[in-house]
Amino acid sequence: MFISFEGIEGAGKSTQIKRLATYLESFGYEVLVTFEPGATHFGASLRKVLLDTDTQLTDPVAETCLFIADRLEHISQVIKPALDRGAIVLTDRFLDSTIAYQCGGRQLSEASLQPLFDLILISPDLTILLDTDPNEGLRRAKARAALDRFEQENFSFHERVRSTFIDIADRSQDRVHVLSVDGLSIDEVFESVKIVVDEKINRR
Repeated sequence: MFISFEGIEGAGKSTQIKRLATYLESFGYEVLVTFEPGATHFGASLRKVLLDTDTQLTDPVAETCLFIADRLEHISQVIKPALDRGAIVLTDRFLDSTIAYQCGGRQLSEASLQPLFDLILISPDLTILLDTDPNEGLRRAKARAALDRFEQENFSFHERVRSTFIDIADRSQDRVHVLSVDGLSIDEVFESVKIVVDEKINRR
């Protein structure tokens, strides 16, 4: 099974993925935890370029191509081999993030980027969208570390990203489950994550 976690900065994806991995491993599943961008040696180089605040990219399509390149290698080197041997793969971000950040945040046409998106030949079986208000998400992001290139974008950028994530969820209700995390503890969010994942596993 392939499960992706999505959401804006500070939504708590990494924390919930770690908890879910431990939970699933307790039942004897092999679980692979991964992330984008940067899960491969090649991807790590791209991650530095994409997130470094010193990077000056003037063409958002070029930025998108870098994310797609990272994803293709991520699939080939990490995700597909794990799925082929029967593991559950948990990834922090996948294609939905590119649509949200590049089409929503950067305001690129989704139709114009579809040929690039069509290169991604696998899709998550389940996507958990952790939804939070951008003010709260950015507050958490600032509290944990220095802000990266995307986190430093203006507030309207983050509002567009969040709105696009919600739009993706509306279009893909069979795959994407939205969990609002505002005002909830980590434990409370995880209880909701477990319910969604358990239901999907039992159905399979």
